[in-house]
Amino acid sequence: MRAARPGKAKLNQKAKPGNKTSGAENTATYPTLKNDLAQQNLNNIAKQDPRLNAVVKGDNGKLNYGVGSGTKAEADHLGNIWVGDGARPTKDGTGLMSADGTRVYRFPKGKPNAPALVNPTGVQANFETFQINSVTGQKTKIGDGHLNVIVGE
Repeated sequence: MRAARPGKAKLNQKAKPGNKTSGAENTATYPTLKNDLAQQNLNNIAKQDPRLNAVVKGDNGKLNYGVGSGTKAEADHLGNIWVGDGARPTKDGTGLMSADGTRVYRFPKGKPNAPALVNPTGVQANFETFQINSVTGQKTKIGDGHLNVIVGE
């Protein structure tokens, strides 16, 4: 019979009572780990462009806020970064939703009723952030960054 290597249990040896786990420690740390991973993902998104950084930061708790301007091509590029891999079309077809449902990019659209002060080009793309209740699954919009889209480029 070979000697057991340090740190390895011998065959047919019962686990000591102190070594058994119920999995409860995983259940207790899962929400924290999930939130940490989501925050890391947002930090990585924010590093890719100052306008995405503005989306991630928000505007001191305001629901609607401006994040700058860009061309339609830039808006679509930033939107794809925002929603990430695995994104799917929104139910109404006006944009894309992230795989986890917490981020939505709405394609550039004319918004003639928005004041020129906040929408000088008349066209905006939206970068929305949602919070999802883990018990009910209900989604609440917590941020909506508006990118003014430069028309004609």
